[in-house]
Amino acid sequence: MANVFITPGDGDIHLPLGVRVPPTRHARNGGKPYPPEFRQCVLQIWLSGGGDVDKGGNKALKAPWIEQLRFQKKFPHYDTCQRWIQIYKEADHVLPKRATGNKFSQREVKGQDLFNLALFRLAFPKAYIDEVRAYLHNRNPANEPYSRSQIVRAEQRLGLWLKVASTTADEAYRPANLLKRQMYWGENYPHGVKDQDLAHMIDIDEAQFKLQSQDRKRGKVTKQRRCNGRGKYKKGAPGVSLLMGISGDGDNPFEFHRMFSQGGTDLARFFTFMSEFIEYLDVNRPNESFCFTLDNLNIHKHPIILNLIEEAGHRVVFRAPYWSCDGAIEYVFNTIQTHLQMDDDGVDNVDDLIEEIDDIIFRMAIIGFRKYFEHVWYNE
Repeated sequence: MANVFITPGDGDIHLPLGVRVPPTRHARNGGKPYPPEFRQCVLQIWLSGGGDVDKGGNKALKAPWIEQLRFQKKFPHYDTCQRWIQIYKEADHVLPKRATGNKFSQREVKGQDLFNLALFRLAFPKAYIDEVRAYLHNRNPANEPYSRSQIVRAEQRLGLWLKVASTTADEAYRPANLLKRQMYWGENYPHGVKDQDLAHMIDIDEAQFKLQSQDRKRGKVTKQRRCNGRGKYKKGAPGVSLLMGISGDGDNPFEFHRMFSQGGTDLARFFTFMSEFIEYLDVNRPNESFCFTLDNLNIHKHPIILNLIEEAGHRVVFRAPYWSCDGAIEYVFNTIQTHLQMDDDGVDNVDDLIEEIDDIIFRMAIIGFRKYFEHVWYNE
């Protein structure tokens, strides 16, 4: 850019082309804070009205001439005035906070406190941040309580992330069930799946979906409004039972499913499903032996089901009780649920719901289900 020389008496000075000067931002829009003199002026108006809600102090800040200045953005918002008055009541002044440049505090969580934080989050991952602060202070009373921002930064250094929480039943942590889970992952067939080829694993389970499965649980509205929308909610509305099996084969993915709008999954229905599934494998994957993984539902362990699988040349291993997170199919059901919440157009009855689920499963099968098996840490 060429040098620009400005001499006194030149009149209006124009900046060279290409130079942009950002406009001065108003205090209410994130600019510099109102000066102390302005704050004192607001305080005097409030005090002149009585300094109390009942005596007209707040009414004075809503006078017509003040509202006109607010409309012209020449007077602070009423909420801002109330915040200054609250500061005055608590601290006996209305001075603005000193800008620090968003610098981090020099006092951070470290040493033994950081170690205690890691242990506490390991034991209580759902704890509120104030519970974490209280725990660290109780473990080391010599230190003053840490701020929330200091705890957040410490958790970031530990590699902790905020996630949607889930709950595992207390029964899952009984010694017998923990041993079964250890055997499931660490032992070879027939006690576990350690020696099984991922491409020949099939996970099977059932789920139920209803019209209100499309309902979304969160939304955004203004503060004073209820977040409400029209949906398919109806008490006692019929649902769809989905029986499904997915393969861990990444090269030639496949799935097999059946849906029912009446009744749940009983022994006869599950036997029919497994018979049809095995016939499907005989036609589409001949001369191949697969390992079925199932949960511990009684009908899954019925001798007639076990004989059907073994006589067809396949194997079966049952997951540890109460550890549904070990089943790849559970995450597939969650994906179907998410797609239902995204694609809610035109689903007005059970028949539409069945068609929509069929379409979702078809799209998922094109990509395959191997990632779901890898997510639950299946061993090849």
